[in-house]
Amino acid sequence: MKAWRRLHIQLRIRGGLALAGLASASFCGGGAEAAIPTPDRLAAEPAPAAVEDPLERVNRRLFHADLWVDKTLAGKGRILGTAIWIPAPVRAGLYNAFDNLEEPSTLANDMLQRKVGRGAATAGRFAINSTLGVLGVFDIASKFHLKRTREDFGQTLAMWGVTSGPYLYVPLSGPTTFRDALAGSVDALFVPGHWFPMTGWERRGIKFVRFGVQPSTVGIRQVARGAAEDGDTPDEYATLRQLYYDQRADQIADRPNLADDPVASFPETRPRKKKP
Repeated sequence: MKAWRRLHIQLRIRGGLALAGLASASFCGGGAEAAIPTPDRLAAEPAPAAVEDPLERVNRRLFHADLWVDKTLAGKGRILGTAIWIPAPVRAGLYNAFDNLEEPSTLANDMLQRKVGRGAATAGRFAINSTLGVLGVFDIASKFHLKRTREDFGQTLAMWGVTSGPYLYVPLSGPTTFRDALAGSVDALFVPGHWFPMTGWERRGIKFVRFGVQPSTVGIRQVARGAAEDGDTPDEYATLRQLYYDQRADQIADRPNLADDPVASFPETRPRKKKP
């Protein structure tokens, strides 16, 4: 079985978004139905995430524009975050550093989702990697058995019953949904870069690099790219869209997914189809 197919099977939807209108119910005094859904309750009440893509025509144009950017700047078969001209150790350091910047947001969402144990581990990771790990460039915390986890406000909203809404493709950053895009502005408030004085150019530069090596979507983007190159899918856009919905379902249900180890999808690490 091809590597990308195995990854896709791992990402298959086995649970999904809670569909109850919890936010509306809470305003209307929904009583017991408005109780905070716990991770156990979410796992016990799986619901398939419907793909909504009313902006498909625009999304496809943005997606193909990204393909052109990647082909021009990163080279054939790669996205910007896996560009061949970026040495592997530098790429790994960038992934670790940006992951570390997301730890405060993960901690906040751990608390909002009442995942106290995971929150403590996240706080420990941030403290260790920000110091011993040289601002997160090196993942020292994993050597202390503090596993990296990711929680964002989009996942928190999903646990509160907010559905994903229309699918969106954002240039450089990749796939998202209306809910997750709005939630990202909340997560951005917890990025440590906002805590220090910076010029506008410095902030824009960091944002550009962060988009280019976006840890949460670079893995599935590379898998979809590899599948298209190997002739395993006639529609890379549709494959990536489904991979995104599958990944988000797994993230919300705290199941393993490709965002946990995006480096595994890099062109030099994934098996390639042998040419006859």
